[in-house]
Amino acid sequence: MSVRLRYTALALLLLTGIAAAVALTHMSTLPAFIAIAPGYVIQSWLFETHHALGGFGYQVTMVGVSAVVWTLILLSPAGAVRLLRRSSARRNLGAPR
Repeated sequence: MSVRLRYTALALLLLTGIAAAVALTHMSTLPAFIAIAPGYVIQSWLFETHHALGGFGYQVTMVGVSAVVWTLILLSPAGAVRLLRRSSARRNLGAPR
């Protein structure tokens, strides 16, 4: 059974988005702060450049950026394995017998 990477990415984005939203409401714990850290960094950068969003925009920025970053971090090994498999398959096709 082959699961397409795009479906896995969408499911993972949804799960990391939920995790980041829960982490936003529990910022007093270290695991929650680590989960929301990418969004926190972007929001602080926006604050320094005087483009910070307040209220609902703050929450959307924190959750959205964190979800995208963690999804990319978790999917990077799968993409690397897929790339290595393709390159080794191409190499094996051209090998003399």
